[in-house]
Amino acid sequence: MEWSGILERELLGFALALVLISVGGFFARFLRLPLLLGYLFVGLLAQPLLRPFPSLVLLSSIGVMLLLFFLGMEFDWRRLLASPRRLIITVVDLALNFLLPFSALWLLGLPLPVSFIIAMALYPTSSAITISALLQLRRLANPETETIVWVLVGEDLAIIILIAIASGLIGTDFSWTNIATAFIFVGVMLVASVTLTKLLENLFERIPAELDSVLTLSIIVLVSAFAHLLHLSEALGAFLAGLLFSGTRDREELEQRLYVLRELGTAAFFFTFGLQSPLRVSITGAIYGLGLLILGAITKTATAWLSGIIDKLRRRARIRLLLSLWIRGEFSIVAIFMGKNVLPSVWQEALSWFIIASIVSGLIGLAIAGKIAERAQ
Repeated sequence: MEWSGILERELLGFALALVLISVGGFFARFLRLPLLLGYLFVGLLAQPLLRPFPSLVLLSSIGVMLLLFFLGMEFDWRRLLASPRRLIITVVDLALNFLLPFSALWLLGLPLPVSFIIAMALYPTSSAITISALLQLRRLANPETETIVWVLVGEDLAIIILIAIASGLIGTDFSWTNIATAFIFVGVMLVASVTLTKLLENLFERIPAELDSVLTLSIIVLVSAFAHLLHLSEALGAFLAGLLFSGTRDREELEQRLYVLRELGTAAFFFTFGLQSPLRVSITGAIYGLGLLILGAITKTATAWLSGIIDKLRRRARIRLLLSLWIRGEFSIVAIFMGKNVLPSVWQEALSWFIIASIVSGLIGLAIAGKIAERAQ
């Protein structure tokens, strides 16, 4: 009877969550906004009805794993390193949006892990929301979009390194051994991604095609679970699992087969973040969040300005670029979830509302960038 009651509550909660996610996506599409924004806001509004429950949290975790898995599967660091200009942009972006806030927070007296997590949440622009917004605004063919994409690619590389370091920092007993363990794990998986490509291809040739998706998901969850056992982030494990498949010939087919599960998991991830974001914010949390928003807008605008110069963009494209990097999203949320055990509640409030405010202000910035560029011409 006890298990029956638990299953009944889980099913009812799951059904309600899926209905709400669908409603949020419908209104976002109707308003011509990114779907992820609809999932997040309906999660905020659903707090009187729902609280995060195990099956929903599990689905959102799988969504993050698949998001990082596909990133690892498609990632090619050689493309970034082959272009000195792109590498300079990545270094400038990292210095302004991570190293500067991290150093400032640490010098102000915050503990090292707290400073690191806050700076890590402040750093990456949301590729999922930004690219979706650019697509809806029909700006994918604009010259500055290539610069935006390369900024995002550089951040994807840097954020994985930061996740590896954060995995060592947020352990219950911090030591440099934890960070060393993270980098050893990364090194082993990088070697495996080079040496095991043929073995994986042979394995997938020998099993029925119907089992490809099941086996792939098993490998993703297994590597992520092993990373968790090492007191590392499961997101790091999922990215490294993606690297295992990066050299295989069937990766596009695998991506298509897991696409539905990834989209559902990503929707649950943003919905769950909305459910967990505090509706009431203390005055201190609001001040901190506003400070992060202003700092983040300034550093991202400076990054855009310098990137436009390095990429030799024309004046109108540079002006549009200035307002195109403000949105934070999936990796900032991952940073908050990773740092829940070390972040004081006031900083969790501040970061949650910083992310929401950055999405709103960033979408407004993207929408008006073209008009501002036209007037400045």
